Amino acid sequence: MEYTIENGNLALTVSAHGAEPRLLTGLGSTPWGWLWEGKADVWGRWAPVCFPWCGKLEDGWFEDQGRRYYGGQHGFLRDVEHTLVEQGRESLLFRFDWQADRERWPWNFTFETRHALLGRSLVTTCTVYNRDSRPMPIQLGFHPGLRCPFDPDKTPQDYQIRFEQPESPDGTCLFALEPEVFDNDSICFPNLNSAWVQVEEKETGRYLRVDTRDFPYVLLWSKPGIPNFVCIEPWTGYPGPGHDLSARPGATLLAPGGHFSRTQRITVGP
Repeated sequence: MEYTIENGNLALTVSAHGAEPRLLTGLGSTPWGWLWEGKADVWGRWAPVCFPWCGKLEDGWFEDQGRRYYGGQHGFLRDVEHTLVEQGRESLLFRFDWQADRERWPWNFTFETRHALLGRSLVTTCTVYNRDSRPMPIQLGFHPGLRCPFDPDKTPQDYQIRFEQPESPDGTCLFALEPEVFDNDSICFPNLNSAWVQVEEKETGRYLRVDTRDFPYVLLWSKPGIPNFVCIEPWTGYPGPGHDLSARPGATLLAPGGHFSRTQRITVGP
């Protein structure tokens, strides 16, 4: 099922599968919108959430209480059906309840995703509740595919990534989108000082901005050649060696009965 909301500036369509945004239009966007269209032969996703871990597991598994659990990249929340529990004119609230098992994840939790349109922004807040009797190790990350170029008569090289503060290897705020820049996969910026990162059109200054405050890791990623999208990914944690999830960089050990929340804001400007 898909659900659509609008606020006079933007319109958003979200799928119950992964509670994932599929289409964001308005404010001068072309008909296919501001998000990547999820072409299966290139990258078959739009703007997924990474949970309960970000990135890959070493050797494809983690260990808890002497038992191995096998899993793929970025957890499994993006691959399950969520339930719409609340719909307003400008917001949607989805919920997913997980019962601990001996195959995928040995903790009980509830995960809520709220999408809201506020002015020129899509604001997504994810909250996880630990319903287990044991502390639960987690990482949470956002993985939005942002359209680049914005218009079909331009190329990705007509755009650049701008950080709020100097973060690039050359000590500037700018990161060039050369065709080969993602040939070796993603590029991670740890301990980021910038409150936002944006992909912007050099000629006009138009941008898609992702807020990055409260996220210690931000990744840039696309496929080799930059096939019409760039991902700006704020993560709370990062892959690390070993099979103990609580020892991964940036991992949060969520207490029983506790909750953990992070918000992503994507703004269309100027």
